[in-house]
Amino acid sequence: MIIGVDFDNTIVCYDGIFHRVALERGLIPAELPQDKTTVRNHLRQTGREPDWTEMQGYVYGPRLIDAQPYPGVLEFFRAAVKQGIEVRIVSHKTKHPFLGEQHDLHAAAWGWLESNGFFDPSRIGMRRDQVFLELTKESKHQRIGSIGCTHFIDDLPEFLLDPGFPEGVQRIHFDPCGRAAPENGLCSAQSWLQLSSELLVRPEVIMLANAVVGSGALKWQAVSGGANNRIFHVSGGAGEAVIKAYHHSSDDQRDRFTAEHRFYQLKLPRTPAPLAWDPENRLGAFAFIHGRKLTVDEVTADEVKQCVEWVCGLQQAREDSAAADVALSADACLSIEEHVALVERRVRRLVDVESDDDGFKAFVTQGLAPHVEELAVRVREAAGSALLAPLLAQHRILSPSDFGFHNALRDAAGRLWFFDFEYSGWDDPAKLLCDYFCQPQVPVSIAHADLFVSAVQRSVGDDELAARFKLLLPLHAAKWSCILLNEFLKTDAERRRFAGVQDRRTAQLEKARRMFAQSISFC
Repeated sequence: MIIGVDFDNTIVCYDGIFHRVALERGLIPAELPQDKTTVRNHLRQTGREPDWTEMQGYVYGPRLIDAQPYPGVLEFFRAAVKQGIEVRIVSHKTKHPFLGEQHDLHAAAWGWLESNGFFDPSRIGMRRDQVFLELTKESKHQRIGSIGCTHFIDDLPEFLLDPGFPEGVQRIHFDPCGRAAPENGLCSAQSWLQLSSELLVRPEVIMLANAVVGSGALKWQAVSGGANNRIFHVSGGAGEAVIKAYHHSSDDQRDRFTAEHRFYQLKLPRTPAPLAWDPENRLGAFAFIHGRKLTVDEVTADEVKQCVEWVCGLQQAREDSAAADVALSADACLSIEEHVALVERRVRRLVDVESDDDGFKAFVTQGLAPHVEELAVRVREAAGSALLAPLLAQHRILSPSDFGFHNALRDAAGRLWFFDFEYSGWDDPAKLLCDYFCQPQVPVSIAHADLFVSAVQRSVGDDELAARFKLLLPLHAAKWSCILLNEFLKTDAERRRFAGVQDRRTAQLEKARRMFAQSISFC
């Protein structure tokens, strides 16, 4: 993780100093609110635009030393440096003012940073080569990309939304007055306290890390890819580990921590070994696996066979005492009707979303919803009298649920290691199989379906599994089209924010369209 931060109006608060200087010059009435924007608007409305422009050069120059940092910003930088999280300051700042005396604005900025302890090891302890004062907006964009920022915090939404802003960087709008337009798609924060809670490592996470990799100097790296939780790779004197902070909110009652904790009691093969659990703070610590994710082109029958062996091997634990404590998986479906109703619920949630995105609304109401309605009729008719029949207990499986190559690493020996069981539990194997061949992150060719379906069918002794899988596959592909549109739901957007995932609605809509086409092809 490399967090980039703008300087003016993001680190430095100019409200008080602009008001003070304007008063000193007799440009505003004393009762005018102490707000930079209010001062600027007053001067413009009274025909004193040149005074405003000249005053900016004066404030950003010799009077910058009197400006205050935003509350909590110094503590943010101090904690980030202490935790080993890399921070950078990147500012668009001309060398001299446009109007008035030619003050050295760069020297003033360096002086302000110096006086506020940014380079003092006993206070914040940044290095000077971690600060960049760029002469143009374009060079600021380029700098953000070249230094590898994963996040960038700026007070100007137009800068963050500019086409020149580097791709792949999470854009965070610093909006202390709460004026952000909700439709701009940016993550926003109104205080540095909020930013600290969302970007920095919580004290209880540090305590858990100290317990598993040794106290002292720790090196932290945020792990990308998790869309629901915050995940850190931490290393210390006693080794390295992965710390997982599980998302939970009043609007999303799924207990991801408990589901994964209970599933791990099954003594799972080829998974990162659990090192410690903290139920009170919903934290887990796991052994770090040295490996990498597969690309689509690397998925062959051999890799699919490893998945088959893992799932079928897991079923040997169905009679263990720990299996009795495993609950139903998230969105478990134990009858044909429950499969249909699950997808119908997801579509209704999307139909009810209030969005100004015409493409999203048209796709859901004119494409996805009618398609699911047609599929529901087809599945219900095909099921006939078996529609409501519950799946026999002996035909249910212990399901990792969100299973696939997107949640697997291949080590140097070619072995696959599987992780992420927060939706796990008892379920219909047909649902696991449908999800495996529909998940979009690392797609698996349907040509491998016979291999997987026949192996699971033998494992659970369910002669109807292959037919049920074929019947439900188009429906679950449509479900995945819905899942890809979760970005448009309020609760899911908050969960992505917790995990540090940038807004990606446009990209997800395009993926949903492709999955919709796949659902049609399965019919």
